Amino acid sequence: MMLRLHELTTDDEFKSVVELEHEAYSKPFNGVWEVLKGSSPEECCVRQLSWHRNDPSSHWVYITDESSGDVVGAAQWNIYKENPYANGPPELKAYWLPEGPLKQVSDQLLGGWVEKRPRYMSKPHLLISYCFVHSAHRRRGVATLMLKWGTERADKLGLESYVESTEIARTTYEKHGFELVEDLYMDASIGNANEELNAVRKKLECPIHGFLLKRNPVSR
Repeated sequence: MMLRLHELTTDDEFKSVVELEHEAYSKPFNGVWEVLKGSSPEECCVRQLSWHRNDPSSHWVYITDESSGDVVGAAQWNIYKENPYANGPPELKAYWLPEGPLKQVSDQLLGGWVEKRPRYMSKPHLLISYCFVHSAHRRRGVATLMLKWGTERADKLGLESYVESTEIARTTYEKHGFELVEDLYMDASIGNANEELNAVRKKLECPIHGFLLKRNPVSR
């Protein structure tokens, strides 16, 4: 399989990225993605594209299989040349979800997700916000190309890189120099009496376990 890395430069490229994102993050199940994906791939595409356009730190790259032209992997690297948390963590709410139990739980999960970032990331750094590979194309070097794109820039800038990883991806990041900072647990405090909210927690497989990983820059 011949692979080629592309830097996303046009809006038209993003549709294929989001279509892949829905496939990749559903295999295996990912509770965070269940919150982020929204009501449809179309809505998700419009929303994520808006986030990208309005964030000067955002850089999307994607990989194609040159034999078929299919998009088989994509990643978003955020390059922060200044402290992004000078005013504390942002208030992150699932505004794209309708009012109800899923939104109530999601708001708490997202808030807990970002609240620890200033403790470690209150300085210039790089962050892998998304990184995913089609389930049929894993372990073929797709992730390596996307991680190399960002780590080379981190080394050139002399900056640390961070990622909040799932269990399935942790080994891949560690092969590229990332090391464990701490375990992460995302959950919502809702009390045992609320059956609807507890049903949502169960569906999302809360508490959602992840890992905060860091890579130090390498001098060339």
